[in-house]
Amino acid sequence: MTFVPATLILPLSPPHNGVPLELEVVAEAGEIHARGDRGGAQSPSAFVATRGGHQRYDLLPGRSIGLPTEVWWKVIDFVADDIWHTETGGNQLRELARVNQACHTRCRVRAEERLDVIDRDKKEVYRLIRRLDEHPDRYGRIKTVRFVNGKISTFGSLAILMAGKLPNVEMLELKSGSLTWFHCDWEPGQLHSRIFLHVRAAFESVTTLHLFWILFPSAAVFGRLIHALPRLGSLTCNGVRFKNPSVMPGPVASPLRLATVGLFESPDVVDFLVQSGPGAFFLHQVVVGPQRGKGSRLVTVAAHSLSSFHLRIDWSIAQDLNDLDLGLLPDLTPAQNLCALSVSISSISFSPQWLERALPRASLPNLRELEISVDLQGDDQRRSNFDEFDDDSYVHIDGVLSGPLFPTLQKITFCLQCCVTPSEVMSVTSEVSWRTHFSSKLPLLHASGRLL
Repeated sequence: MTFVPATLILPLSPPHNGVPLELEVVAEAGEIHARGDRGGAQSPSAFVATRGGHQRYDLLPGRSIGLPTEVWWKVIDFVADDIWHTETGGNQLRELARVNQACHTRCRVRAEERLDVIDRDKKEVYRLIRRLDEHPDRYGRIKTVRFVNGKISTFGSLAILMAGKLPNVEMLELKSGSLTWFHCDWEPGQLHSRIFLHVRAAFESVTTLHLFWILFPSAAVFGRLIHALPRLGSLTCNGVRFKNPSVMPGPVASPLRLATVGLFESPDVVDFLVQSGPGAFFLHQVVVGPQRGKGSRLVTVAAHSLSSFHLRIDWSIAQDLNDLDLGLLPDLTPAQNLCALSVSISSISFSPQWLERALPRASLPNLRELEISVDLQGDDQRRSNFDEFDDDSYVHIDGVLSGPLFPTLQKITFCLQCCVTPSEVMSVTSEVSWRTHFSSKLPLLHASGRLL
């Protein structure tokens, strides 16, 4: 039941000094360069991945032992999938590629699947494409394109240069520059008048779009972007805004079918999805923040198709809700076909009152899975004595989840997540203590066998 994703410690196998790192991805984003670097000898070390504000990967002294190839591949996939958005993947993957032949092979595969274009001007983008053109077979292996820049004009150049070259790209990420806290302004005057045709020609196969801190002039321009991606099925918006949010397009016939949507600090996007039509086909929703009204509107629009809903509340936001009795979740009453519900609470301390407020207030006859996770950020994450907590909240939780509101509920999980340094791992509440605590506090659920 205990889940501690914060720290992963795996000893390294002996360093790889054999096969040259051909087509190695260098520190520059997305570039390929033939090198004869054989990964000079390095001391045995332990690979430590620690999640803080973003992911960090360091090589620390440790005892060297051999690990199965499949374990190393999982480590490499973990690194490649969780690299901070303002960093290129080259540095981390180059370090891992030097471990042994198995790591070299996997790192090269994962490196060639990504194209990171981070804080480059137009000249650098042209130079990057020329280098990629020297290895045209590389284009077919690219699955993810990450564009990070404060100027949208550079993305326009990238779209033009990439037209027809990316047959297998699946994910497109557009983010504001790593050197600024401001939005990247989608300024039509900086882009070609046929920018959306270029986007379609370059990224027609994209199924997943991530937008971070992008400022669009209007909902219509935002709509043209997502409709330029005909296969789009998953949309994530973080801090996406419209300059003129009061003007929203009405419902229009569209072939776009978004199955998954993730929203954080993007109320304008919520209004767009509710009013223009794509929201009616959602299967999965991920909402971050306490905007119950916005979340309730999305649930209502997608009520018939919605099968899963995830809500994340950060502790800085949650502090503003301490005096409210409305609960954390939006109104889920219309979502009668909802099968899976998860709530993540990021807090500085553990409190059963937060768990109680994370319960759905509506009757959900088809709900089969419920997960409530607590992501502790402060010193209380090392607390091992839960006896001081009052039992009233637990009695209510036990009664509600065992009652008639959720007749098909089969699986209930309370998950503890902690962000800790490697030296603090052993001080985190143990799985045994966590399991014992909830088993004793929720006797009805424990006796039913549904408490995991």
